[in-house]
Amino acid sequence: MSDNESGTIKGIFIGFALGLVAGAVAALFLTTKTGEELRADIKKITKDIADKVEQKASRIKNLTKEKYNEVINSVVSSYEKVKDLTEKEIEFIKKVISEQKDVTK
Repeated sequence: MSDNESGTIKGIFIGFALGLVAGAVAALFLTTKTGEELRADIKKITKDIADKVEQKASRIKNLTKEKYNEVINSVVSSYEKVKDLTEKEIEFIKKVISEQKDVTK
């Protein structure tokens, strides 16, 4: 899909979403509800939207924590492997040096 087609689809989606919101607002104001009923409806819709945003933010936060933990565990695991290899190499080098000292005597 080209950038131009992607932009067109995005524009259509945004236009549809804005139209949906405008229609919902118009429907609220054109009903024969009292001011109190209208305010209650607006408050309920606002609370529903806030709850949905909070749920999505929580999911993103949890996902971020999971990814962070995965990265940390991977780094720690890699560090431990390198540390083990390094310790083995140090022991090997010490042994070789020790043997060289014995040979030179």
